[in-house]
Amino acid sequence: MRNTLPLEGQVAVVPGGTGNVGEGIVRAFLTAGATVVVPSRSQKRLETLTELVGPDLAKRLSGTTAAYGTFSEATELAESVIAEHGRVDHVVPAIGGWWMGKALWQTSEGEWEKYFVETTTSHVAVARAFVPRLHEAGSFTLVTGFSAREPYPRAGIVSMHGAALLMMRQVLSVELGGQRRVNDLVLGPIINRSRPAGSPSWLTADQVGEAAVAVALNPSVRDESISLNTIDDLNRELDRLGA
Repeated sequence: MRNTLPLEGQVAVVPGGTGNVGEGIVRAFLTAGATVVVPSRSQKRLETLTELVGPDLAKRLSGTTAAYGTFSEATELAESVIAEHGRVDHVVPAIGGWWMGKALWQTSEGEWEKYFVETTTSHVAVARAFVPRLHEAGSFTLVTGFSAREPYPRAGIVSMHGAALLMMRQVLSVELGGQRRVNDLVLGPIINRSRPAGSPSWLTADQVGEAAVAVALNPSVRDESISLNTIDDLNRELDRLGA
């Protein structure tokens, strides 16, 4: 009798899954047995992700060339995922990344549009499209960084964006009233393929994925903000979640 993987038969969607942190989230959900849908405007980035996860896991990887940066694009994506896979169980947006370089009053309008308006709109669009379509036992897990809580000099756009995401999650929790599970992971610096070295206490992208899967698997985790600054934080949370 074969062993059943814990997320076998379930569908996870990871917008931003071709990115440095997203890759680890995708790999973790694939390892847990889920079919993982990763939308991207770039076919090349989808091909790179397929190579990175390897041929065995890639059998459950469903890369799709699609945008999700506007309300209409995200809704079209959600509808297409439901049409193809029949359900959406878990959504983990890993949209955006780190940026720093200027004081807030030196920021150009183009930088503001790119790193705050466009990225924040993508998150809202994805939440708006997928939360109402989640399976009743599903989960929606936002991912943001420590600068959402701590103003970081010369990275004000990213701090403001992260703070907006944390408030969005709280609003979703209040408005859903327990009907769906929504949570957020607040990360410290992450070791990934673009930054392969760092402090021994930092999490890797794959460990972020491990945390996201643990949240998805535990039905008691709802309306929580989980801080993962170090490996010690991760181990403590995995013990708490029974992972």
